[in-house]
Amino acid sequence: MRVPVAALLALALAPAAGGDAPSPPAARGPEPLLVADVEARDVPGPLAADPAAPLWDAIPAREVTAVPQRTVRLADRDANEALAAAGPRLLAVRAACDGRDLAIAVDWGDPTEDRSAPDATDAFGDAAALEVPLRFGAGLRLPYVGMGDDAMPVALYLARASAAGTTGREAVAAGFGSLTRADLGGAKVAMRRDAARKAWRAVFLRPLEARASDLRRGLVPFALAVWDGARRERGGNKALTGWKLLRLPRFPADAGYAAELQRVRAPAGGDAARGKALAEGVCAACHAFAERRAAPPGVAPGLDGIGAIATPGYLRESLVDPSAVIVPSPNPNQHQDRSARPGVSGAYPNDERFVWWRRGESGERISKMPSFGALPAGDLDAIVAYLVTLGVEAPGAGRKP
Repeated sequence: MRVPVAALLALALAPAAGGDAPSPPAARGPEPLLVADVEARDVPGPLAADPAAPLWDAIPAREVTAVPQRTVRLADRDANEALAAAGPRLLAVRAACDGRDLAIAVDWGDPTEDRSAPDATDAFGDAAALEVPLRFGAGLRLPYVGMGDDAMPVALYLARASAAGTTGREAVAAGFGSLTRADLGGAKVAMRRDAARKAWRAVFLRPLEARASDLRRGLVPFALAVWDGARRERGGNKALTGWKLLRLPRFPADAGYAAELQRVRAPAGGDAARGKALAEGVCAACHAFAERRAAPPGVAPGLDGIGAIATPGYLRESLVDPSAVIVPSPNPNQHQDRSARPGVSGAYPNDERFVWWRRGESGERISKMPSFGALPAGDLDAIVAYLVTLGVEAPGAGRKP
């Protein structure tokens, strides 16, 4: 039975069993976002990529945190400094499905309205993106949330505020630097600025069944990103969420897949205070995080916001089997080895210290990070429990949409 929007709203605001009020969104852990299964009487005509549609104000929102991510160090001092000073951003997410299309609306606060222009090289538009795995389900791990990876690519839908309105793009990616335009079945995007609230709303609309991916599942992973043009953010420099889940009520949820997701997303059970001390001794030589900044920038991924974008299961796997997911080094060409002989063109080769992987005997890529699988299970639990706190602020922190 499809539940009308009004009933979903009542359900979301109703007290939990036992009479207790529902906990705030940020405290509900890995609960999926319930997709409003709209009927004809709820929406006049099919779903549309319309940020002004009254539908969105009738659907309960889930608040998620996006944290700064820098995958490219630009030749732009102002942009680099602005991103380094940026904090977490709070996004409000709603979703609806009519059986043919899925629509996701994202609201976020932004004090300035910034639009790109075709004749301006230093004007950057505010923007948002939706990411979904090209393949997902039982037996398949989630892709690396930063634009996927070699084994698990992702579909990306981008919306950018421009002088002409909203510029949209469909693309696929398998890691940093691999973004490629693609026809993914005719997705539509739109953005609308609410000047009074100083906030944007972006809507992404795509067919459930598209050429490259099929979302007709009970549980659908997704991630979001936003860009602030005033901070000169563009490309890989943005604010990113971790993997979240949609629950599409008209499709049955695969119990096996739900169990797998619960395992990788379940809260870490270790002692975070002890994990902090262990991480400072084990991780700080290569990774920068919190007040530990001794590692050369770029020699390994920074961990400042890792708790907001990575699952506990992914963090544990990274410690035990670092090569399970190879994260491509962001623009390794920024570091040159000037002790080596220049090439034919006169350029020095890349400094291998800033490339995060090496080739194995069979040509496979192997992470340069050593395995810490020999650590006692309690130590691993403690480190993960600490890492998941990095980048996570109290509910309501940041610029509220």
